[in-house]
Amino acid sequence: MKLPDDIALLATVCNTTPNAVPFTLWYACGADEYLVDLSDVLGLPGDGGLTGLACVGDRIYAAVQSSDAPRILVLDRALAHVATITHPQFKDIHSLHGMESALLVCSTAAQSVLRVDIDRHEVASSGVTTLCTFDSPVHLNSACFDGADLLVCCHYPERVIAGAMGGGVINATHRQVVLGGLTQPHSLTPNGSGYLILDSDGRRIIRFDHTGVTGQQALSGFPRGIATANGALFVASSAGRVISRKNPVAPPGRQFWQAVAEPPAIHELDEWSLARRAMHIPLIAGFEIYELLAFSGAGAIAPAPDRLIRPDPLSLARAYYEAAKHALAQRHQRP
Repeated sequence: MKLPDDIALLATVCNTTPNAVPFTLWYACGADEYLVDLSDVLGLPGDGGLTGLACVGDRIYAAVQSSDAPRILVLDRALAHVATITHPQFKDIHSLHGMESALLVCSTAAQSVLRVDIDRHEVASSGVTTLCTFDSPVHLNSACFDGADLLVCCHYPERVIAGAMGGGVINATHRQVVLGGLTQPHSLTPNGSGYLILDSDGRRIIRFDHTGVTGQQALSGFPRGIATANGALFVASSAGRVISRKNPVAPPGRQFWQAVAEPPAIHELDEWSLARRAMHIPLIAGFEIYELLAFSGAGAIAPAPDRLIRPDPLSLARAYYEAAKHALAQRHQRP
C-alpha cells in the first residue's frame, strides 16, 4: 500500500488471538507499515486487543479491550507508553473521543458515556463524570457533543426511545432520535457543520446534519473507523467477526470466502464529496480494525525504532490455508 505523502495512520485491532494482543496497534506512513510492540503493557489476562483511539495534544489514548482489566493506555508521539488510566466504571470500552482537555469514553458494558478529564502535561486522570446511563442494553459504541447535547451512536435505540427504528444516533440529553434506520452503525464523528457515521452492516458511510442525510457513499467490507487529514477521508473495513480470539481459524463455507474476498482495508475518499480515491490493503492490520487516527505533516508521529515490527505478509494466508485444510478434512469425513 502507498498512502499520500505526509500522511500517517494509526489503527487499533480488536477481538484478536491472545498471542497477537501485544501487537494490535498498526502504524503506516507512505509505503511503510508496521505493528507496534506494546508487549510491555498489553497481553494481560483477559486482554483482547485495542478498540478506541484518540489524540489530545501530544498524547495518544488507546482503549484496551479486556474482560479483566479495561483501561486506557497513554502514549507519546514516539508511541512509547507513558501512563495508564483506570477507573471502576470502565467496562468494555468501545470508543474514545478527544476534546480539548478531556476524553469521552463509551463504557459499553456499563451502558454509560463518561467524561475523563485529563491534564495534557501531567497525563493523569483528574476526574471521571458520568454523562449518561441507559437502563436497557443499547450497545452504545461512540459519542460526541452537538453544542451542549450529547449524541450517542447505538444499535438498539428502540429499547430506550419508543418508536425508534433500526440503529442510529440518538440525542441522549433529550432522548430523541437524530438519525435512524441504520444497521450496526459505528464511528460517529463530527465533520464540518455536520457528522459522519458508518452504517457498518449496510456497507456505507453517511454524512448528516440537523436537516437529515446530506451525502453517502457505498463501501465494501464491514466499515468501522474514520479519520481525516489534508482533505482526505480514511475509512477502515474488515470482514466482520470471521477470525477472532474465540475463533482463531476462519470457519469453512461462506464466512471463509468472505474473509478471503474482503481482507482488512483502508478506503480513501474525498473528505467533502465522499468520492472514492483509492483502496489501501495493509499487509496485515489484524482481523478486525476498530478505529483510525490520521496525522499530517512530517514527524507528526515519530515512533521509536525498537517499537516497530515489520508485519508478516503471509500470516493471514497461513490462517486461510489452515481453514481450507480443515474444511477439506471435514468433507472427507462425511459418510
